[in-house]
Amino acid sequence: MTRTHVERLEEFREILVATRREGVRNVHHTRDAMRASGFQIGDSDGSSYGAQLKALQEQIEAVDRAIEDEKRLALVLEGAVQSRRPTKPRIVKGA
Repeated sequence: MTRTHVERLEEFREILVATRREGVRNVHHTRDAMRASGFQIGDSDGSSYGAQLKALQEQIEAVDRAIEDEKRLALVLEGAVQSRRPTKPRIVKGA
């Protein structure tokens, strides 16, 4: 089965979301491991990952907009195809 543009974009979105979740998980894991090892991490809250998180979120939002755009385009194209379909000639009986 051929995948549509929307399906490909949705799969790409899933990859970006998984990457975002993994990054957040890594921040917490690293922080917890450092605390368990006795390192003083001060007020570190993982904000060093913030720039990457922001970039990922912007990409996810861009993909969301692309998905909506592809859906809109599909509707426009579907309407154009339907309007090009030949109509059956009407038979009019003389009066």
